[in-house]
Amino acid sequence: MTYSLYLAHINDTHSHFESSLVHFHINLHGQRYQIDAQCGGYARIASAVAEQRKIAKQQQVPSILLHAGDSFQGSLYFSQFKGLANARLLNLLMPDAMTIGNHEFDLGNAPVSQFVDQAKFALLAGNMDLSQEDQQKPQPLAPHKNLYRYDNQQQIAEYLLKPLGDKQLAIIGITHDLMHNIGCPDADCHFLNAITTTQATVDHLQQQGIKHILVLSHLGHSGDLALAQAVSGISLIVGGHSHTLTGDFSEIGIESTQQSQHWYHGCLILQAGKHAESIGLERLGFDSEGKVISVDGGVSFLIDDEWQASQNGQPVSPEIRTQIADYLAGSSLVSHYPDDQQMAKIINQEYRPVIDEMRRQVVTTLSKPLLHSRMPTSLLPEGSEVSPLVCQGFYQAANAKQPTDFALHNAGGVRVSLKAGPLTKAEICGRLLPFEIAIVSYLVSGKQLLQVIESSIDNATNNGFIGTGDGSFPYFYKLRYHYQGDKPAGKRVSKVELRCGDMWQALELNKNYRGVSSAYTLAGKEGYHALLDSWDHQDLGMTMSDSFVAFASQQKQLV
Repeated sequence: MTYSLYLAHINDTHSHFESSLVHFHINLHGQRYQIDAQCGGYARIASAVAEQRKIAKQQQVPSILLHAGDSFQGSLYFSQFKGLANARLLNLLMPDAMTIGNHEFDLGNAPVSQFVDQAKFALLAGNMDLSQEDQQKPQPLAPHKNLYRYDNQQQIAEYLLKPLGDKQLAIIGITHDLMHNIGCPDADCHFLNAITTTQATVDHLQQQGIKHILVLSHLGHSGDLALAQAVSGISLIVGGHSHTLTGDFSEIGIESTQQSQHWYHGCLILQAGKHAESIGLERLGFDSEGKVISVDGGVSFLIDDEWQASQNGQPVSPEIRTQIADYLAGSSLVSHYPDDQQMAKIINQEYRPVIDEMRRQVVTTLSKPLLHSRMPTSLLPEGSEVSPLVCQGFYQAANAKQPTDFALHNAGGVRVSLKAGPLTKAEICGRLLPFEIAIVSYLVSGKQLLQVIESSIDNATNNGFIGTGDGSFPYFYKLRYHYQGDKPAGKRVSKVELRCGDMWQALELNKNYRGVSSAYTLAGKEGYHALLDSWDHQDLGMTMSDSFVAFASQQKQLV
C-alpha cells in the first residue's frame, strides 16, 4: 500500500516578506541570455500553498507546510518589528511546524519567547535542553505548550504526530547543536548533539510502531547528509541553514545540488533555498515501512511575470522574449502564482509604510564617501573608514550609562561602504548593520584584552591556523595597538594604548577595563574566545544599528 502526502516547505526566509530580485542565465539556440526577475515573497508563497492544499483536499490526501528555520533577521522588516511581523505573517501561511534556527537567537531568548507566544503553530527544537532554564527570568521558553523541545525524562526529542492514512507521520525538529558558537542563546539554554538526539528519538518511535519519520532540521546540507548517514530509519529530511537548493538548477545558472532528487543512504533530503524566493512543492509516496518510494514535483523559484531579459547588457527583441517566455512556461525550475491578495494587503498597508518611512528618514549626511574594507589594504592602510565610527556609536551608548574605556567591533559585522550625501535609517539598518544583534558592556582584564587583539587578527589572517575569515579583524574606538604577524604566538601585539581624555595610556595587564561589543563578538566567535572570560555583562538595550542611528543623528555631518 502507498501512503501519499503533499509537502510544501520553505527555509531561511529571513524576513523577506516582499519579493527579491534574482538573476538567471539561460541558453537558447546557442545564445546566452540574462533574466532579471522578482521572485517569491510571502504573498506568492501563500498563493502556492493554498493551491497545493486545494489539490490535496480534492484528492483527499493529507498536506503539510513546514519551515526549516531562520525566519528572523535579513531585512528592514525585522529591524523594525523584531519578529512580531514574522509571527503574524507566518500565522497567515498556517504552517504545521517550524524548526527554530540559529538566527532566531541573535537577540537572545526573549524575542524567541515572544515569537513562540504569538505563533499559532508548532515550534520544534527537539535537541534544545531547557532543564536548567531560569523560570524566574522574563519570558522563559519552557512554559510554551507549542514548543517541542528535549524531553529530559525520556531523553528524546518531543515530536509532532500527523495522520497519514492508517499510519502516523512523526515530525522531529532538530536545530544546530553548536548554537552557542553561531548564535546568541541565553546561557541557561543548552543544545544537545543532533545525531544522538535524533537516533534516540527514531528508536523510540520505531518501538511505538511509527515508521514514517520526517526530520525538520536546521543543520545545513552537510549536517543533513551526516544525519542521514548516521541514523537509519529516517524517511526524509527537510532542511535549512545552508541556503541549499535541492534539484538541478544548472540550466538557469543557479547553484544547487544538481540532482533532481537528492537521496543519501536511502533518505530523501530536501531544502528550498533562501529569502522566500523559492518553495518546495512535492507529492510524496511512502510504503508501509516508511520509505519514500515516489517524489513528484520539487523546488522552484516563484517568478513574477514582469521579468526583464537582456544579452550583453541590451534588451532582447520581442521575438526572443517570446521564446524565453515559452521556455519559462515549460520549465519545472520556476513556478507562476499570483499574489495572495489578503497577504499582500496586510504587508502593504500595515508594515510597508513604516519601512518606506525609514527609507525617507535622513539621519545625517556625509561630505565624502566612507570606504569599508575588512582589513587594511594598499588603498586603505588603516583599514575600514566605517567600522571605527560604528565603534564610536557603541561607545557613546555604553558611556552614557557608565564610564567606558573602549569599544570593539569585528569587521564582518559592517557590511557596506557609504556613499557621500544623505544617510538614511534604511541604509543603516538594512545594509550597513543589517544584523539585529545587541550591544553589551563588560569588564575584561588587560591580559585578556591583549589576547583578544592577537587571536582575532590571527584568525583573520590565518596566522598559525586556518581561521574563519577576515570578518574577525578587530576595530576599536579609544584603543590602538601594533601587531607583528611574524612574531611568536603570544608576542605579536605590542604598544597597546587606551585614550583617556587627551592622553594615550599604556595597557596594564593586571588592570580591568570596561569595554562594549556586540553580543556576537562577546560570545567568543571567530577568534574572540578570550572574551568568554569577561564578566559583569550588561545588555545596553540597544542593537548595533540602534546605537549607530543614535550616534549619527547627533552629527549634522558625519564626516
